[in-house]
Amino acid sequence: MARDNRLDTLKGILIILVILGHVIQGIERHNYNVINHGVMGLIYIFHMPLFTLISGYLTNSPDNEPSRVTWRRILDTTITLIIFQLLSYLWIIVDGGDVRFALTIKSVPFGILWYLMSLIYWRIMLWCTPRALLNKPYLYLLIALVISVLSGFTGWGNPLALQRTLNFYIFFLIGFYHKQGMIDARWWNNNRLHAALMIVLLAVIFFFYPNCGRVMNGAEEYGLRDVPEKLIVLACSISISVFLFNTVRDNKWLRVIGRDSMFYYLYHIFIVNSVLCHIVKTYHWPTAFPFVLLYTTVVVLVLVLLSKVTFLKWLTHPTRPLFKRQ
Repeated sequence: MARDNRLDTLKGILIILVILGHVIQGIERHNYNVINHGVMGLIYIFHMPLFTLISGYLTNSPDNEPSRVTWRRILDTTITLIIFQLLSYLWIIVDGGDVRFALTIKSVPFGILWYLMSLIYWRIMLWCTPRALLNKPYLYLLIALVISVLSGFTGWGNPLALQRTLNFYIFFLIGFYHKQGMIDARWWNNNRLHAALMIVLLAVIFFFYPNCGRVMNGAEEYGLRDVPEKLIVLACSISISVFLFNTVRDNKWLRVIGRDSMFYYLYHIFIVNSVLCHIVKTYHWPTAFPFVLLYTTVVVLVLVLLSKVTFLKWLTHPTRPLFKRQ
């Protein structure tokens, strides 16, 4: 099946936003800036939910894909996770971090690697779902919504990415069911509705829940009184995600980045945290938003160059041949 260039473009946009968010996050440890903080908050409302939705969209139905293919994909992701977990340990040692913490269950998976572990869970969960439930999309989505809201009551946090897996599973299912044509097209294609909801809900969040990160990132605990805020954030995330999914158009430059989004996702954090943020802190470089955009651009360009290194690229998909036959 031919690649969807528009989808690759969307992934290119999202991975740049991921890098931008982590640049801001790294810089804000030393210099708080209200504009940077606001931009980061906006990004975090939709960038990982939309990435999860796309992952669900790209996942085939268990009825249409041989189980060996499904488990081969899961194995590929698992090996990648192990490789980059080990690389993260090495990075911590070289960077002079707390090695004892790195070896505890609290750091498994380490940092951004939660997404890979959650991706493994989501695929297994979908494969193991009884067909009677899988064929009832709205019932399953309702269950996933309830699970997402209740995930914050578990207090599981980061270890093994369990809480984040439950929190974002609804987005995975939305993408999956859209690909299967099992979601009402009148709702999905109503961009005016999604745009209106997006604007209204963003305003509500801005005025009433400016510190919504606690219910948004999927790894922090919250209580019963936070449920309305959680529902509003979820609704906003869904509206933005569907709107962007429908409206983004193909761009050849962003498409190239999107095709290697896993590479950019896995390697950018080393450059941002170990190089960029260290330089900014040491030499007191400016941290205003225009400079943040400049730093993000530099990181992306460095990653473009690194993506030409065959071995580095192979590490992101280690079950594939290292060198293609001519």
